[in-house]
Amino acid sequence: MTTAIIGGGVAGVAAAIAAAERGERVLVLERNRKPLKKLGVTGNGRGNVLNSGLPVYFGGERFARAALARVGYPELCTFFTSLGVPLRQEAEGRMYPAALQASVVTEALLLRAAQRNVTFVLNTRAQSIERAGDGFVIRAVQADPLPETGAPRKAAVPAAERPINLQADRVIVTVGGAASPAQGTDGTGYGLLTAFGHSVTPLKPALCALLTDKRRLAGLSGQRVRAGLTLYNANGVQLRQTEGEVLFGDDAVSGIAAMQLARFYEAGASLALDFRPAIGQDGAAPPQLCAFLQSLADLRRDRIVGDWLTGAFAPPVARLILSEAGLWEPKRELVRLTSADVERAAVTVAGLRLPVLGTRGFEQAQVTAGGICTEDFDPETMQSLLCPGLYAAGEVLDVDGDCGGFNLMFAFSSGLLAGRGPNGR
Repeated sequence: MTTAIIGGGVAGVAAAIAAAERGERVLVLERNRKPLKKLGVTGNGRGNVLNSGLPVYFGGERFARAALARVGYPELCTFFTSLGVPLRQEAEGRMYPAALQASVVTEALLLRAAQRNVTFVLNTRAQSIERAGDGFVIRAVQADPLPETGAPRKAAVPAAERPINLQADRVIVTVGGAASPAQGTDGTGYGLLTAFGHSVTPLKPALCALLTDKRRLAGLSGQRVRAGLTLYNANGVQLRQTEGEVLFGDDAVSGIAAMQLARFYEAGASLALDFRPAIGQDGAAPPQLCAFLQSLADLRRDRIVGDWLTGAFAPPVARLILSEAGLWEPKRELVRLTSADVERAAVTVAGLRLPVLGTRGFEQAQVTAGGICTEDFDPETMQSLLCPGLYAAGEVLDVDGDCGGFNLMFAFSSGLLAGRGPNGR
């Protein structure tokens, strides 16, 4: 039996290994010059591959949980052990290769694929999948590889492409989503499955920065602070809440806590930042927070407002808080602060509100929210319920998770299930 896998990312290579271990002849079509390109940059290059905590998924949440019930955290740990990749756990259940380098996972996966005689057909873009008797024909185009050395090919001169047709008994589609097109996942692969009657849910960038009014972030680029974040819709209804490190950019709020809100963005949304965690006042009631801020002012009664929050916040963050509270008069004497001034500062510390103008978009998103609807797939095998012999796994499906290894975890799980075929073994 020949199994063709379209897409050489994590789900595709996991599926290839599982299928080859069943004795199948496996072909992996990959549009890039090498497989597993996206894996190399995950977790800032450290490779956050799994999470030992409770699964956090959106979109086809039930589907993801059903898949993980078949191949979940314990079995995936065993899979990594079988590859010779020891793991280490860090905060919030995040699992990394012990070497803290995503490259070691890439190398171990490709070595196992080579051991199982998996064939990679590189620089190849699948254009369609067609039924042919009991099997399939994949129509694709293959580009001439770019030279490894020498001057790069000019963008204006496209690589020569030639059509190729490949036959397979079953096909597994693991082309990824629409996020990170620079890594080869640009959303063009959905049509391979919609041609068989599958539908695509609305697509949105997930795990990316939130854009805001850059005038209000002046001087904050590069500043980090721990905060609670709440995203509200245009009517003031809470959409989602997170907590963690915030990273300010020239025109955006980033960091994991902010990026996890991107998939919930709606037009007219606003972001509330609660800075109490940054000063050890987590959840402090207004009187308690006012007392703390007043104590800082009392320590510096001989100084000016510009010195008020010294030691509690970095100067750019302190200026943001005081400016948003309407108190940025840096030369004003602290002894002239009123109780109303302190209350205004406390309100701002506990809930500074910024407009959200959009997200960074698919170009800088780590994951796609939305994708091929999961209702027409069997979560125990990843096989299409509309076309026997056709499978899908990974980000091409409408499954996305929080930061922390959940997305790669589903990619590995669903890939292994698809590779095992209808018997699930």
